[in-house]
Amino acid sequence: MAFSTRQSDNRSNKSLFSPSLRPAPEKTDEYLLARFQGDGVRYKAKLIGIDYVPEARGDKMSQDSMMKLKGMAIASRSQGKHKQRIWVNISMSGIKIIDEKTGVRTTV
Repeated sequence: MAFSTRQSDNRSNKSLFSPSLRPAPEKTDEYLLARFQGDGVRYKAKLIGIDYVPEARGDKMSQDSMMKLKGMAIASRSQGKHKQRIWVNISMSGIKIIDEKTGVRTTV
């Protein structure tokens, strides 16, 4: 195997991969709204738990709920259980959680 110590001229390669040369798609309001129309946007995730809260407001309430769920996830992990793999589908009609293995849907 041979190695070259000469530095190559990367200027020709930069033009192919430089983000400044590729125009980014313009994210207009219509484009952003269109993403959530129909089936919406789908994300792959792992479910650590579901916690129903009295009000859907406040950072403190959200943080408390997350800490409670993370504690439960750590406890279940110590018992050898894994997090449930899911798809989260966000659309104008709502949020859907779909189990990756069984395909069972839950609407939140």
